[in-house]
Amino acid sequence: MNWHMIISVLIIVMLKIVGMTLFLLYFPHTIGSSNVSSVPRESSGTVCSRGWYFYRRRCFLLSPFELSWNKSRDFCKTEGSNLAIVDTPQKLKFLQDKTGAEKYFIGLYQQAKNSWRWIDNSIFNGNVTNQHQNFNCVTIGLTKTYDAAPCDINFRWICEKAAK
Repeated sequence: MNWHMIISVLIIVMLKIVGMTLFLLYFPHTIGSSNVSSVPRESSGTVCSRGWYFYRRRCFLLSPFELSWNKSRDFCKTEGSNLAIVDTPQKLKFLQDKTGAEKYFIGLYQQAKNSWRWIDNSIFNGNVTNQHQNFNCVTIGLTKTYDAAPCDINFRWICEKAAK
């Protein structure tokens, strides 16, 4: 038995538990609807809620914890947003600069075999890597590509909405 591997896994699990606990204590104050505050992001008066990133008249929220794709989509809806539609190389680069060493669900999924669609039902004309059976959702992060992933595995996610 490889004790170094077991210890490494236990340390990672403990760090995730501590991080999730701290987040759950802080999260309602950051994004909760009763305590939302707007922070100007552009001199024209465009704003995003605290904790959201501004980019080209859009606001993006990168989740600090993990859920399945469907639960991620539902969470975004509660915030008046949708999973992010990352339909330009510039937007992809902007978000990948924010994601660090984590994978994040976006609003891209496989409707039928080799038929990828955005959450707004528009057609995706790019390439999705890591396609396997039952990998019907897409993540970004870690790599510079759109990566297929199982929808029921928990990953972080990115919400997107129009700036106010």
